[in-house]
Amino acid sequence: MSKTNHFFGQPIFSQMVNLIDSSIVSNASANRNSDHYCKRFTTFQHLITMLYGVVSGCN
Repeated sequence: MSKTNHFFGQPIFSQMVNLIDSSIVSNASANRNSDHYCKRFTTFQHLITMLYGVVSGCN
């Protein structure tokens, strides 16, 4: 069986990120004031980072 080097479509992680509505996350962070002390790393970026850690199998 030969493997193809041509990739069609988006990676699974990108598809998962596209399913997350960033407006819901930003509204929730505004309600809880979770970005108050944050200067550069927003709640949405933290969520994406944690999802990547789970999907990639980090311990």
